[in-house]
Amino acid sequence: MTLTETTAAIEHATMVETRIIKARRATCWAAWTQAEHRRNWFGGPGMEELERSVDFRVGGTEILHGAFPGGGNSRYEARFHLIEPEMRLVYAFEMVVKGAPYSISLTGVSFRDVPEGCEVTYVEQIQMVSPEADMADRRRGTAMIVDQYAAYLAQKH
Repeated sequence: MTLTETTAAIEHATMVETRIIKARRATCWAAWTQAEHRRNWFGGPGMEELERSVDFRVGGTEILHGAFPGGGNSRYEARFHLIEPEMRLVYAFEMVVKGAPYSISLTGVSFRDVPEGCEVTYVEQIQMVSPEADMADRRRGTAMIVDQYAAYLAQKH
C-alpha cells in the first residue's frame, strides 16, 4: 500500500496580504506584536475568548482559544522563530477547529517604510490537514484578520 492510496491529498497554498498603513513602522510593529494591541484586532467576530497568552520571544508561543456563536470553537497556537524588531517576524502556527487539527502554517510579516507610512506584508504558507478544511474560508478569514489590524490602526491615527 502506498501513501497516496491511504491518505487524502493535502490542500496547500500561499496567501499574501499587503496593506499600506498611515502610521509609523514602530506603531505598526507594536500593534502586530504587543498583546494589549492584538486583543483589539486578532480574533473572529463574536468570539468569546476562552484563553489568550503571548510570550513574544524566539521560541515563545502565542495562544488564542475562542468559542463562537452557534457552538464552534478554534484554538490558534503559534511559535516564534525569527524576530527582527520593526522589520520582520517569522512564526509557525496550528489551527484546531472543534477539537481537531485544521491547518498548519508558516508565516512571515514584514514592515517597510513607504511615503504613505508603513507597508505591512503578511505571507502565509498553509497546509490544510482536516478533511473538512475549507481553503476559501481560510483565505477569507486571513484577509479579515489583516483588515481588522489595518482598521484598528486607522482608528488610532
